[in-house]
Amino acid sequence: MRKEWMQIATVFLWGILAFSFSLSPALISISFIGLSIIGILQFKFREFSKFETAISLLFVLFFLSSAASFLYSQNTEEASRKLILKLPILCFPLVFNALKKSESKHFISMVLIGLYAMYLPSIVSVYNYVSNKTLFDQLILESKPLPIEFGYGIYHIQFSIILAISVVFAVYLLLQRNEWNLSKINVSVISAIGLSNFIFLHILSARTGLLAMYFGLLIILLPVLFKLPLRNKIIAISLGLTLPLIMFAMSSSLRNRVSNTLADFEVAWNGKDANDYSFAMRVQAWKNAVQVIKKNPILGIGIGDADKELQKNFAQMNSSITPANRKNPHFQFLETASQSGLISASLYLLIVLFSIFGQSNKNYILASMALLLFLASCFESILERQASVVAFSAFMALALALGNKNPKQS
Repeated sequence: MRKEWMQIATVFLWGILAFSFSLSPALISISFIGLSIIGILQFKFREFSKFETAISLLFVLFFLSSAASFLYSQNTEEASRKLILKLPILCFPLVFNALKKSESKHFISMVLIGLYAMYLPSIVSVYNYVSNKTLFDQLILESKPLPIEFGYGIYHIQFSIILAISVVFAVYLLLQRNEWNLSKINVSVISAIGLSNFIFLHILSARTGLLAMYFGLLIILLPVLFKLPLRNKIIAISLGLTLPLIMFAMSSSLRNRVSNTLADFEVAWNGKDANDYSFAMRVQAWKNAVQVIKKNPILGIGIGDADKELQKNFAQMNSSITPANRKNPHFQFLETASQSGLISASLYLLIVLFSIFGQSNKNYILASMALLLFLASCFESILERQASVVAFSAFMALALALGNKNPKQS
């Protein structure tokens, strides 16, 4: 009875977490803490496989390497703030332990809840875009994002990443529908909401989310593709290549985003004035971060002092970027290296690589999540904002638990 109630509580807290990403930062923390507590109450280290133990230790070591840089940070207040923000990384093994105890029906419920939690803010935001189409199409051409008009107003790149994750989980379950014994109703609902979220992501046209989604889908679709007869392979590849073209033709916001992206790349490639060009400004921020890392490559500047040092170096390098546009790297590896050194950044990279290549019995949904989140982190520092750092730990934990689950045993 206690085990059953724990599983129900896990699904309930996961549901709160999924909706909280767009509704309430406070509830994000409360629900994640709740999942961690359930993980503690059920924790038995011997139940972890060698792979699960190894990846859990990597998460813990990654957090501790960041925490170590507190010791040489002059701004201890900022260092404390950042470490508290990154606590979900340390809690990864606990959340994973809570999720791995779930039965098949609970995993299906969690994916369904996640899909619907992303569907609601997406359809509201798309309606807002359609209602103000001329204005927003012009803003896209000026490198401005489409706002997420729901709840507290989650940052658009964070939302696009979580929306992309919901689509990948939906496709994974649909591909495994026989193994998971999905009912016809579940297949229909997952297909309908998953397709809607796929379309919404293209209309909202956040490049980071789109890139991450397509590569995440590639990881889970390739094993299926290899098993198909040659004729079916050709049909599947043709459909896969045609689908983005259809979305491009249907979505004016996506066409405008592509147009803006090409102009952005031209500015970056030719070294023109990067101000107000999203990607070009990122390139300048990457160059600035590399210079800061070179000052203390092994241990970093200190987790509390890196932001100040990055801004200081921008001024010293006489960058043409105006002070208002001088951003942090928007690249998690560089951000971590500047804060806590290349050792810490390498641990982050090792988590990604180990998730993709470290398991002999391939967990494709974990590999997909790892690649998706890593690609997203190349254009957004996902471990520097509350919603995305919680999403990183929570969805990696769900992918590890889901991919290692034998649905026929429960």
